[in-house]
Amino acid sequence: MKLLVTVDSIEDGLANLLLRREDDERPLGVFPLASLPDGVAAGDILSLHFEAEPEETEAARKRVAEIRKRLLSRK
Repeated sequence: MKLLVTVDSIEDGLANLLLRREDDERPLGVFPLASLPDGVAAGDILSLHFEAEPEETEAARKRVAEIRKRLLSRK
């Protein structure tokens, strides 16, 4: 499945993106213009690409486990 977004507006180096759906568009979020392709402009349609990041996932799980351990040891 390909996800598409519309660049709704660009202001102060930030781009407001809308997630395109079959019947409408929904706000997706505000992203730094530098994180988007060069030359992108309001009205452009971009595709989203997702990629699993196993190292980041594992690091996040370890951080959460450590926080939980510290919180539980306070009881």
